[in-house]
Amino acid sequence: MKSVEHSEYLPDTEVGRSLFRERLIAKIQQHRDFKVLPHEIQSNFFEELAALTFFGTNNCSVETHSPRIRKLEKLADSYRRVANSIALLSEIDELLLDDAFQHSMPLQQQKKLMRQLAAQVDGLIDGMRQTSTSTSERLLLRLQGASLLKQLGKLGVVCKINNDFQKIDQTDAGHSEETEQAQRFLPDLSQSMTLAMLCTMLVLFNSGQVVEWSYCRRLLLEGITLHKAHTPDRANAANGSLRTHCRVD
Repeated sequence: MKSVEHSEYLPDTEVGRSLFRERLIAKIQQHRDFKVLPHEIQSNFFEELAALTFFGTNNCSVETHSPRIRKLEKLADSYRRVANSIALLSEIDELLLDDAFQHSMPLQQQKKLMRQLAAQVDGLIDGMRQTSTSTSERLLLRLQGASLLKQLGKLGVVCKINNDFQKIDQTDAGHSEETEQAQRFLPDLSQSMTLAMLCTMLVLFNSGQVVEWSYCRRLLLEGITLHKAHTPDRANAANGSLRTHCRVD
């Protein structure tokens, strides 16, 4: 493992983040896979990268569903109110309405349908409340990763993920002033990283989200998983080794 003194870790401060972004862009420009991209792509590469949409957050707990649940609850209540209102009609009024709107569904069938719809919405709400946080987070990561891979693919970036990143050895820096103050560090850009991982890191950085090598790798891997699930003919594209290759057209 590398120590703070023998790496290019920058502190997670305003100055450190500014310098980190400069170094990250330079690292992308110097990458061999970037240099072989067509000139027209290279000339607008960072503008296109900055425009990439990265939806969602890293928190997909039940609380995240609360606004949706409240709206669904209102919908279910509305269905029930309509069904109950139909049930309160007199037999004469029901016959008159059925006669007036004889080309539409009879009121008794509408009442049954409203209650069925209310039950279906209630089931959806229960499912959302029972969904575990970890499952929701993985689903969100897969959606984010697949979307990112597709957008990077349009820029000619092939998805390659390496697994040889060395983490900081906190014990080697145990007596440093930064460690004593629990100083957070940005990723070490002196390490070997693929173009896809560098671009992912820049997209995350620009969107204000987590900037960690392990998180970038997981995001891309989850995206590959979702992509493979929708393209069975490529199910054997990745062999599960320490280096994964996946092209998204």
